[in-house]
Amino acid sequence: MTAPSFQPPPLSFPPPTQTATVRPWQQQMRDRGWHITVDGIYGPESKRLCANFQMEHGLEEDGIVGPITWKAAWEARSTEPPQAPGRTLEKGDMNNKDVRKWQRQVNNRGWPQLEVDGDFGPQTETICKELQKFKSLPQTGKIDRRTWDEAWLEKAPVAAAM
Repeated sequence: MTAPSFQPPPLSFPPPTQTATVRPWQQQMRDRGWHITVDGIYGPESKRLCANFQMEHGLEEDGIVGPITWKAAWEARSTEPPQAPGRTLEKGDMNNKDVRKWQRQVNNRGWPQLEVDGDFGPQTETICKELQKFKSLPQTGKIDRRTWDEAWLEKAPVAAAM
């Protein structure tokens, strides 16, 4: 899929940006699988997710949607998830490096901030169910292989070539 033409000025924060290009960028990020509010306001949430997107795709991490980041939002390939754990992660798992890695990733993708502590408690279970619902997975509250992978995968066009 080819990106629509970039319409300056770049999207940045602060102050909050409200231009005709904010909403389409937010919608594209949401369509890719990022948990972002599509409200037409480029504020702190948009900047944080933009910087995380840039980090995952090897772009300059400035939190500004300029021409390169704009194009990548439509044309960059999906990131590959790291190797999934050998078993399903679930409530009660404590001090687990894989739980910690998953918690960090869902924070990066825009879910409410989890304490990245490796403990699979009630908050991690709730966010897990929210991600599963958002990604149209069974809402088990457990991190199986599909739930693990979906924390990293994006819905990117097959022809994405960046």
